[in-house]
Amino acid sequence: MIRKIIKIDEEKCNGCGLCARACHEGAIDIIDGKAKLVRENFCDGFGDCLPNCPTGAIT
Repeated sequence: MIRKIIKIDEEKCNGCGLCARACHEGAIDIIDGKAKLVRENFCDGFGDCLPNCPTGAIT
């Protein structure tokens, strides 16, 4: 089974940090006011961050 790694659209991201708080793996951080996948190897693809993004920046 191949993991599905999230993608973050920086144009849509408002930097609220809700996705980073929802990520139990610690794969997302807010850097320079935008969400970034900083630890790709930590992303399990489970998607806890997805419903927490108010702008739909994460797919």
